[in-house]
Amino acid sequence: MLNRHRAILSLLLESGGEADHRPVTKWAFILRHESTTGGGPAFYQFLPYKYGPFSFCLFQEMAALARDGFVTEKDHRWTLTDAGRKAANTTQPDVRRDIRRIVQSHTKSTRKETDDHLIDYVYKKYPWYTVNSEIRQLASRRRGEVAVYTAGYEGLLVDGFLNGLMDAGIVRLIDVRNNPVSRRYGFHKTTLRRLCSNVGIEYAHFPQLGITSDERQDLDRPGVRQSLFAEYARTTLEDEGDAIDEVARLVKDAPSVLVCMESCPSECHRFHLAKPVSTRTRLPIRHLELRA
Repeated sequence: MLNRHRAILSLLLESGGEADHRPVTKWAFILRHESTTGGGPAFYQFLPYKYGPFSFCLFQEMAALARDGFVTEKDHRWTLTDAGRKAANTTQPDVRRDIRRIVQSHTKSTRKETDDHLIDYVYKKYPWYTVNSEIRQLASRRRGEVAVYTAGYEGLLVDGFLNGLMDAGIVRLIDVRNNPVSRRYGFHKTTLRRLCSNVGIEYAHFPQLGITSDERQDLDRPGVRQSLFAEYARTTLEDEGDAIDEVARLVKDAPSVLVCMESCPSECHRFHLAKPVSTRTRLPIRHLELRA
């Protein structure tokens, strides 16, 4: 069990063993942003959604915890099982202290009062997270200037990654992975396309502009990565002119980002792909450095 799973179970334990989805989500958000521990290592990241800050990853993992018998779920409410209570009690003590303080500070006499309080508190203090809200919007989602943007998702959860793209004013994600699969939730092609759609980002995929898994071997050996990229420039960038033309058209049409895995652009083929796209569009290259 991951530390962040224990922390979420501990939030439920501190709230009396059960709580509605929305308060849990907002307590978790406050835990990340207003505590010394931040919820512990690799805690959940958040993006603006229908009711303020939201984490697709949190809900995905809570569903897994329900399947594994740590919680039950009914009517948009999670309840700890005996196994869940036991796991919650293994949360790191400093994280438990932060959780106790946050739940006590942001719980009112009734469920509705708690929900209303959390919405008011989070919306006023973090207006960015209201840009997609169906309740009220206290900020507007900006649209970035057109440029040849690139980004990697390494080290991020999908919520933090998409939040960074929205914050940069991106409206279209261009996936340039040859084989868009990932063990990390949210980055498989079908899931990423769906999540992008949920937050108003268009998804496009150009597998022919990626590098196959067979070619991406032993990249940490001296010179291997450089040789791979040289071969990529000689072959793919020369042979796939039509695909590059289409990417250039999309990039010029709206703020779009070339996406692959590596966080460092120079260690990824998107660094080299961006150059002919920039030449065709006469737009500057901007490598986004996204952080949680």
